[in-house]
Amino acid sequence: MQRQVQKAIAFAKKAHHGQLRKTGDPYLTHCIHTGRILAMLVPSSGKRAVDTVVAGILHDVIDDTCESLHSIEGEFGNDVAKLVAGVSRLSHINQLLRRNRRINVNPDTLGPEEANNLRVMLLGMVDDPRVVLIKLADRLHNMRTIYVLPLPKAQAVAKETLVIWCSLASRLGLWALKAEMEDLCFAVLQPQVFRKMRADLASMWSTSSRAGNPRRISARASLLPLDEKNIASEDKGSMAIDEDITSMKDLLEAVVPFDILLDRRKRNKFLNSLRSTLETHSKPKVLRDAGIALASLVVCEEALERELIISTSYVPGMEVTLSSRLKSLYGIYSKMKRKDVSISKVYDARALRVVVGDKNGTLQGPAVQCCYSLLNIVHKLWTPIDGEFDDYIVNPKPSGYQSLHTAVQGPDSSPLEVQIRTQRMHEYAEHGLAAHWLYKETGNKLSSINSMDESEIEASSYISKDLDNQNSMVDDLFHKYSSLKVGHPVLRVEGSHLLAAVIIRVDNDGRELLVAVSFGLPASEAVAARRSSFQIKRWEAYARLYKKDMEIGVLV
Repeated sequence: MQRQVQKAIAFAKKAHHGQLRKTGDPYLTHCIHTGRILAMLVPSSGKRAVDTVVAGILHDVIDDTCESLHSIEGEFGNDVAKLVAGVSRLSHINQLLRRNRRINVNPDTLGPEEANNLRVMLLGMVDDPRVVLIKLADRLHNMRTIYVLPLPKAQAVAKETLVIWCSLASRLGLWALKAEMEDLCFAVLQPQVFRKMRADLASMWSTSSRAGNPRRISARASLLPLDEKNIASEDKGSMAIDEDITSMKDLLEAVVPFDILLDRRKRNKFLNSLRSTLETHSKPKVLRDAGIALASLVVCEEALERELIISTSYVPGMEVTLSSRLKSLYGIYSKMKRKDVSISKVYDARALRVVVGDKNGTLQGPAVQCCYSLLNIVHKLWTPIDGEFDDYIVNPKPSGYQSLHTAVQGPDSSPLEVQIRTQRMHEYAEHGLAAHWLYKETGNKLSSINSMDESEIEASSYISKDLDNQNSMVDDLFHKYSSLKVGHPVLRVEGSHLLAAVIIRVDNDGRELLVAVSFGLPASEAVAARRSSFQIKRWEAYARLYKKDMEIGVLV
């Protein structure tokens, strides 16, 4: 992908030479940001994915420069040219519809029926769903920089984005992108409610806001259901001071970008950049509150990760990936209004996701069994909230969504949702309909946008290749070394990426262990037959074995 992307950037740089955004930045920055957003939503390889990113970088070339569609086709091929033409056509249609609304109706009265008609019309104008994906990436970056527009125009664009483009993102199953775009719109349309909800969540989730702390006590009154009529007049003290120094740009920056939530390295970098502001109060409170929310998520994720390391009871050979997400403030706000509850009763405001690898669906049965084992671990670690468990694996949602959902009292005694599902379920949940047309080339080998770091992928690939080379000898090795240690489970730990494994050989008086991490190896069948002998106290056995392995070292 790298070579084609660099070529597209060079082409766009030349085409947009001398053009500036209203932010004062070169226009090329918008092209690059659009491409980066798309790169987070598509696989890292495959012609369709590469063409999508390239077309995203070039999406404004034929409308805003002297370059022609013919020149794009000559440089990048027919597929890229068709995508760019489709985005251009979609943009023109959207502009015409916007002008028509200004002339004939009040743009602020866009009702549900009209919004749905517009969505149907826009979708009917495109031949390739990737055109909509590119337009969504374009709109997301425009929303991130919408503070440069006059307030009335910014509000009109935000309302259109919320009712049209967020809905289209939902239909394509692009939930992470949709959540960020919703919050950007929310910050523009209802800034006071946005700021208040940020503060309330920070108060709930702050490590210094334990029960009995004065800050927590003083905040309890603000955890009641929202009343839009009274929102502007309340909290005239410190809140008013903060409002005076909080600009629309500050509010937009308080929306955590979806790629930071999905990429652990980016998230850590983002938190490190906020750490000094949390200590010195050099940034507006709304930004500090966003940092507190993200930091609380990290605390929850690390707590579950530690528990998985010492007491995991899933089937040996299964691959488990842990990630997390914050529900959009707009989603929380909508749920509060719909159910007439306080913010503290929105149990899925933050969530951990545990995804069990199923080898492209070939191990779906064992992976599902693993999901229920992991559920027991979660309920041992944190107290479940009564009546807040949903089994969407047995009873899928009408959309086909499958997962286990449980709400618990997190490490800060505030609600936390944990979602557990197989890789195939996760890919459907994350990509939705997009999976059917973005990943056509790679078959079932999907790459989730919540995937591992590159180093982790390389390590996993190396392990798989190494074990493939040993397949012919594993069965003999297992029978040759049939001590009690053979068949016991172990974990290979790489950051948030956990590989469940099984000991298949013991050498040098237990100081060297050969470990298999592939469920398909013959050794796994023997382990499955032996499982009942230590099933009752399996977590104690895991803990003892883990401790001993840390002392003697495990050679893989």
